[in-house]
Amino acid sequence: MTELTVFATTYNLNTRGAGLASSHLQHWLHPAFEGDATGSTTAPDLVVIGVQELIPLHESRMLLFSSTQMDRCSHVFVLIAVSGFGATFIVDFQHAIVTALNTLAASLFPSNPASFRSVAPGPDYKSTSIGSIILLVFHNAQTVPDHKLGRPSIACLGLGLGSTYGLDIWSEDRGGYGMGNKGAVGLRIPINRGTENEEFWESFTFIGAHLAAHDKNLAERNANYRQILSSMLFTPSSSLDRPLRVWQTSHIFFLGDLNYRLATAPTGLEGALKESSLRLEGSGDASVLAKERQKLVALDTLKQQQAQGKAFTFLSEGSLENFAPTYKRIIGQVDGYNKKRRPGYTDRILFASYRGPRGSPNESSDASTESSPLLDVTDGQNPSDSGRISKYDSIPDLTVSDHKPVYALIKIPTPSSDSQHRYASQHSTPFLPFPSAMSPPATDALSLGVRRAISQVVDRTVGLTWYATLMLGAGNLIAGLLVEGLLVLVTLTWWMGLW
Repeated sequence: MTELTVFATTYNLNTRGAGLASSHLQHWLHPAFEGDATGSTTAPDLVVIGVQELIPLHESRMLLFSSTQMDRCSHVFVLIAVSGFGATFIVDFQHAIVTALNTLAASLFPSNPASFRSVAPGPDYKSTSIGSIILLVFHNAQTVPDHKLGRPSIACLGLGLGSTYGLDIWSEDRGGYGMGNKGAVGLRIPINRGTENEEFWESFTFIGAHLAAHDKNLAERNANYRQILSSMLFTPSSSLDRPLRVWQTSHIFFLGDLNYRLATAPTGLEGALKESSLRLEGSGDASVLAKERQKLVALDTLKQQQAQGKAFTFLSEGSLENFAPTYKRIIGQVDGYNKKRRPGYTDRILFASYRGPRGSPNESSDASTESSPLLDVTDGQNPSDSGRISKYDSIPDLTVSDHKPVYALIKIPTPSSDSQHRYASQHSTPFLPFPSAMSPPATDALSLGVRRAISQVVDRTVGLTWYATLMLGAGNLIAGLLVEGLLVLVTLTWWMGLW
């Protein structure tokens, strides 16, 4: 049993996947092999990638990335993001990521290169996506071979229009399935961390999310978080398993475009917003930058909501002072922000780990089903003491999008060697400890089923309508609307007997 390294990264591409070449992919993923502050070069054991807005929601052109040549893109008139036709695209994108990881590994470790394989989507091609929110997980086959992996389970939750407004069935207190333009997708995978002659299973849960946008929607973002806690359910892939909620896991990684902005405009903190001169070129006064960044981070609304116990409590994060707000940046530039939007640390990676089992595995599991460790802290202890974020940073010189990618290197320590605290089955793993605060009420299965059906119908209807509009307009939305309007006028004229 050895320490396990997880490289997690999130990137909102602002529908500009066409500009994401293979060189960009390798630059984006290179920090996975840089190691921690000691400067040691090593390959990660797990790679977790969250992507938002990879393709346009309002256009019909979809990018099909070749697994070998990302620079060549073909455009197909299919609106996959809400129409639900994205399986082939996601698989191609997944293969391109694997190629980039293995290329980097081969160049850095030519004598013994790591080999990365996909955990999800797996061979069954069950999609780990909703709308344009994609979650990809890969494992290093050298350090985490296939036989160490248990059965994965997947959960998806739409949080778009209809999830918090309107009828009580969509109320924020009970959660709900809205459209897939906002939402979360999760993967839960058990991993045997024991040696060849022993079993010690831990469960890893990865959540990729895209929460409500715009400065004014702070309460809605908090509501989205509560909906994820109350409504995401990991359906078992085996009859031996049972459905599990978000916090019923040994380790949780929560990443994505969470859309939390600065509370006010960063007036007088212009230096803290610059990256090229102060970091990339290594010049400038580091102490001055540190003080300005501290003032900037104090304006972060996610940190403020955490302190007030309203969202993301009990999850840990690296230091935001390492980088400038990642949104809304000027495309094609290292520095600069769109003056029409308030800057924000929108792109985040948070983490929590269990502190060790209490009592027997059954005791821990049963108690954990009724409460959430993500809502409160007990006895002043932090569960991340059993795991550490060794590096947390952005990549400012990737300028394809109006966001900057963020990444974290997270170290999961060796499990306890105490035989009394062994979890010998993937169906029984240690869970995050439960605090005094109770979890949000679970949304009942019937309600979730109804909402899922409604949201899928709405998504498909909207997607196919846009698809038809763009086809009629030969790829131009305005022309398509004009053609549709003309067809409606002709149909009404004929139906009323005027023609």
